[in-house]
Amino acid sequence: NVTMYSLDTYISKFVPEEIPINYLSVDVEGYDYDVLLGGNLSRVHYLEFEYNWMGSWKNQSLHHAIDYLDQQFGFTCYWAGFNNTIWRITNCWLDHYDIHFWSNVACVNRNAHEVRQVAEDMEALFLKTLEKGEENVRDFEHRFQRKD
Repeated sequence: NVTMYSLDTYISKFVPEEIPINYLSVDVEGYDYDVLLGGNLSRVHYLEFEYNWMGSWKNQSLHHAIDYLDQQFGFTCYWAGFNNTIWRITNCWLDHYDIHFWSNVACVNRNAHEVRQVAEDMEALFLKTLEKGEENVRDFEHRFQRKD
């Protein structure tokens, strides 16, 4: 048997209150948003989670997850593109982003001064991605074509 905890219970049991959570990675085969909903993420500086078509993600919206992380905790979320590009999801929503595919989403907490430089670097890379022009929109072809 394996003991299971909600995120909040695990943190309260094993992470002292005065210590920030620098990096939290969640990869639970389709139940990632459920885990995130079970925790107060205000102490988390950098968060990564998996998005796909399995588990609860079948019936959950990435758009709702991104809005929740932004409004509740101040996260700005991105996913990696190709050829040194990064795409901001927060406040740059396109409807096709809700197509269920496999991807890791990377989020940085704008409210954590300790990672302000990381947040600025991620945003700068996103702006450079936009400057590269329409040819980078081909990311759609790579990202949204699932081969089942």
